[in-house]
Amino acid sequence: MKKSTLAILTAVIAFAPLTAFAQDTQNSAQIGGNSAAAVGYGNYIDQDAHQTSFQDQLNSGGYGVPDAPDAQNSLQVNTNEAAAIGEYNVIDQEADQSNVQLQTDIESYYPHY
Repeated sequence: MKKSTLAILTAVIAFAPLTAFAQDTQNSAQIGGNSAAAVGYGNYIDQDAHQTSFQDQLNSGGYGVPDAPDAQNSLQVNTNEAAAIGEYNVIDQEADQSNVQLQTDIESYYPHY
């Protein structure tokens, strides 16, 4: 009983560092939209949409067991809609999207025998 308990505890302790660096898939979804309507004379519509996504992953294989970071997914959707009816109406629309994904791999520790 004592030997089997010791063996199980030893296995748990040996593999614990591997789970500490476990990676999950990173997902980012950004959906934005603007809509406007102007009816009449001399209206001004200004629409701006800015979306930024940062994803960072650090991978450190543990104790000689190779590992790789999981996927990083980013979805960015933006819509600007406007309608102007009349004279001297101005519609100014701007949209910018940026996505930064970083993955850093650190070589696993391989003990020398």
